[in-house]
Amino acid sequence: MELVDNTLWHLKQAWYFALTAVNDAVSRHGVSTAQIGVLRQLATEPGLSGAELARRLLITPQGVQLALKSLEKRGLIERRPDPEHARILKVFLTDEGRRVAAAAVRDAIAAHEQVFSVLTPEEQQTLRELLARVVEKGTGHTLHIDHIGE
Repeated sequence: MELVDNTLWHLKQAWYFALTAVNDAVSRHGVSTAQIGVLRQLATEPGLSGAELARRLLITPQGVQLALKSLEKRGLIERRPDPEHARILKVFLTDEGRRVAAAAVRDAIAAHEQVFSVLTPEEQQTLRELLARVVEKGTGHTLHIDHIGE
């Protein structure tokens, strides 16, 4: 197989281009792509635990804890003990966190749309369906349709 025929190589290049575009867009708000994922999840579903965030964002629990620590230091999130399981900490956006999340998500979506604007809406849908099928077949997990751009 020639490198130009290697689908994985094309995916890697497209992923890097898209990630860089989104990262550049959200960095203006002082957040990383990992942190914007956390902020977006908490904006749509407040009170998730670190473990729940890790599963939804497909990153390690350690990665989530690093993002949470940084966001908490900036005053964008707060952690509160779960009323039923005091050892579990639930995470919530602060007022400032909601403001930053809204602005950063808006810019991330704009960057995402710009990256994929070379494809028609129908082509974008087909690409999502094809990639979902690869992921679901390979992992046995159904993808969540709740990330930036969806």
